[in-house]
Amino acid sequence: MDKTSLYAYISFTGKDDVDDFPVEVVTAMLGVKPTRILRMGERINDVRTRSFTSWQYESETLETLDVDDVLLPILNVFQEKTDSINRIKKELKLNVKVALVITMIDGFTPGLVIYPEFSKFASDINAFIDIDMYVYPFSESEE
Repeated sequence: MDKTSLYAYISFTGKDDVDDFPVEVVTAMLGVKPTRILRMGERINDVRTRSFTSWQYESETLETLDVDDVLLPILNVFQEKTDSINRIKKELKLNVKVALVITMIDGFTPGLVIYPEFSKFASDINAFIDIDMYVYPFSESEE
């Protein structure tokens, strides 16, 4: 992509001394297929292995400057599942995180507005909110 792009995801990871958990149980309890699963012990590269398990559901990556374009799809899938999410967190001793990933190109910066409906959802599930920004250099203008 050569324009600023965004995606969002919700993830479950262990808390305290829980690094591994049965991702199949999360899938079954939510009734949602994850878009990505990271498993504790899987090889990351020649010398490192993953130290935790994570169940993730990602929105589509979009070229947009509006964070709602990627947060609303997460909200639409999970807003009615807050009871299930909280039960999963309690039974499996997990944390839940909502992440917004921004790749900025040529200084095109999205507006970082999180509307009350989404912030209420994040609060209802006691989620961490993580904003990752990758900023690429401005292009030199050709004259």
